[in-house]
Amino acid sequence: MVLRFALGASIALVLAGCQTPPPAPTPNPSIGVGNPYPVSNYQCGNTRLAVRLMGERASVSVDGADAIDLPASGSSGTTFSNGRQTLIIEQGRVSWGLGRAVPVPCTGG
Repeated sequence: MVLRFALGASIALVLAGCQTPPPAPTPNPSIGVGNPYPVSNYQCGNTRLAVRLMGERASVSVDGADAIDLPASGSSGTTFSNGRQTLIIEQGRVSWGLGRAVPVPCTGG
């Protein structure tokens, strides 16, 4: 009985040693790879924005809150506003406005 157990255990160890290890996990892809709408981060005064430009709208997260969608307004497609919040992109410069206040210039991107 002990011989059978020892023989069975030996065979199991030999077979376990013959198995190929699982493939190594693939590294995480870079941020934005495969994402048609990557996030750009801006600092506008004391406000942090995470912006995704999505053609006819911009998805904007303000200070880490849930994103809001701002529809494009005007023919140039560089102003996005819902009437309360406005994102403006002019000649590569971004600014952020609330209500009727003068838009604040942003840095980053």
